[in-house]
Amino acid sequence: MKYIVTESDEGKREIFLFPRAVNHDAMAEALYGIKDQTRGDWRRIRRKPVSAGFVEGGKCVGRSESLNLNSQAGDTALLS
Repeated sequence: MKYIVTESDEGKREIFLFPRAVNHDAMAEALYGIKDQTRGDWRRIRRKPVSAGFVEGGKCVGRSESLNLNSQAGDTALLS
């Protein structure tokens, strides 16, 4: 699996997992404008990629060449 960690304008970090067949940059573009309905109203949450890589053996490792982002030490903790 691949992953991207994003940060919203409010500073919230989230991890998104997706298949290896999807490029990191394509997934980042899709995540950028996903709508959220946490408060009953549909609003766009702007998510900026801050780290990316691969999930191997339950750990986040490597880097995304297409986003030019490395995995970070705290990424694996976001899997829980």
